[in-house]
Amino acid sequence: MKIGAVHKKAIFLLRPRKLTMKNLFILALAALSLASCKSKKSVDTETLPKDISLKPENNLSQQDDREDLTRIIREIDALIATEPCTDSSEWKFAAIGAKPCGGPSSYIAYPVKLEDEILPRIEHFTAMQTAFNKKYNLMSDCAMVMPPNGIRCEDGKAILVSGNFEESSIE
Repeated sequence: MKIGAVHKKAIFLLRPRKLTMKNLFILALAALSLASCKSKKSVDTETLPKDISLKPENNLSQQDDREDLTRIIREIDALIATEPCTDSSEWKFAAIGAKPCGGPSSYIAYPVKLEDEILPRIEHFTAMQTAFNKKYNLMSDCAMVMPPNGIRCEDGKAILVSGNFEESSIE
């Protein structure tokens, strides 16, 4: 390379260039980026909104409420299990529980002779589940749970029959 060529190249690099709109935009964007990196704004996390479902006391409360519902349904099942199913005409079924969208969550078979004792418990459980759904803002599939077509007795247990298949049994 000749000395004259190096001299010309150096002069070319030192010579002021025209600023195009594209170059000006890039320079402005770079300046804004640097300025925003230097600013130190402190964020007070105490004033930020909090998701209620993430609060530990809410999770504990929901767990306690769920355990209460489980205890009540077990009591109902235990009471029903005291009577063996030998004749399906001595049994009825009732809607129990509440889906968040409305309607029962399922159906349960019970002996007619325990009706006065069981129906208030079923109503209590359903009311508690409705309150639980509202309290914790739960959602569901909103599918309608259809009532069974009847009851049949099998091995001393009541089985809810829907169509040609069994839906559930009391153990």
